[in-house]
Amino acid sequence: MENTTEHQYPKANTSSMAKTILVIGGAGYIGSHICKLLVKNGYAPVVIDHNLESKPWANSFGPAFNLNLPIELSELEAIIKRFEIDTVINLAAYTAVGESVSNPSKYYKNNLVMTLQLLDKLIELDVKKFIFSSSAAVYGIPNDPNGICRIEDHVKPINPYGQSKFMVENILQDYHKAHGLMSISLRYFNASGADPEAEIGELRDRETHIIPLAINASLQNKEFFMFGDDYNTPDGSCVRDYVHVMDLAQAHINAVQHIGKDKIECDRFNLGSGVPTSNKQLLESVAKHVGEFTVTTKPRRLGDPDSLVADISKTTEKLFWKPEMSSIDKIVSSAVNWHSKQKGIKH
Repeated sequence: MENTTEHQYPKANTSSMAKTILVIGGAGYIGSHICKLLVKNGYAPVVIDHNLESKPWANSFGPAFNLNLPIELSELEAIIKRFEIDTVINLAAYTAVGESVSNPSKYYKNNLVMTLQLLDKLIELDVKKFIFSSSAAVYGIPNDPNGICRIEDHVKPINPYGQSKFMVENILQDYHKAHGLMSISLRYFNASGADPEAEIGELRDRETHIIPLAINASLQNKEFFMFGDDYNTPDGSCVRDYVHVMDLAQAHINAVQHIGKDKIECDRFNLGSGVPTSNKQLLESVAKHVGEFTVTTKPRRLGDPDSLVADISKTTEKLFWKPEMSSIDKIVSSAVNWHSKQKGIKH
């Protein structure tokens, strides 16, 4: 294990703070925004991730440890005891749906087996609060004709990625009954946008998300490929629910505050805006903020549902959470600011 910040963050620096939270995958896109907001709310995040050298803000918000899970899972004990951890946010997972279909073993080994090993280690160390990043992929093809996804719906994942997330959700229920582990599973819809201060944002070696791809196509005057214009939707392009990453981060703060309280000991919640946005509407917003670019339509991808939109009524009621920044205009604007800053472009 390589500890990248041990000399900068001795234990005394965090012991006086309100509460220390272990964030696994905390140097990634969503994790870094969560860590930034944790600090703003008086918490002390401790980050575990891998390849920290490729994540420039890894230690911006607290101590960061380069740990290869599950191989170095035994190293967790020293970190958890040193920082007196009793709550873990776990974002570590592979997330590419297409790859999960072609290589299911990779996804079940990492997303399922590794998480199971992590849970066993946490139980051994008497850590009893666990926030899990699940996914809207658990819903598969929604039964609702408008693609509305409700927590109480019978879900049927259609790919190994969604299946791996749903399996962990069910395991968490079993661990609650067997070991008293308290957990909140948060089903992410399309996390998007960037920190309004443009300090952090989406940074990947291989980009697959539509908003950064469209922004880069516009900034670089490149052709953009849209998949499908024959969906059963008002404008023929598929409809998704986009939630601003800072709203998503706020939901994790709420989860940390409410787990174990108000009868929330083992539960699941949707994290989305609740607002349908088509691909064409999204691309129009990118063009508005960056400039026109060439869009070429290609055949739809197999397995893509027409619409996926979150019902967030339960999240609003029980976690007292409401998305404040998740209009498509605010999402795209913040993402454009981030990408422009990285390229030295003024907007």
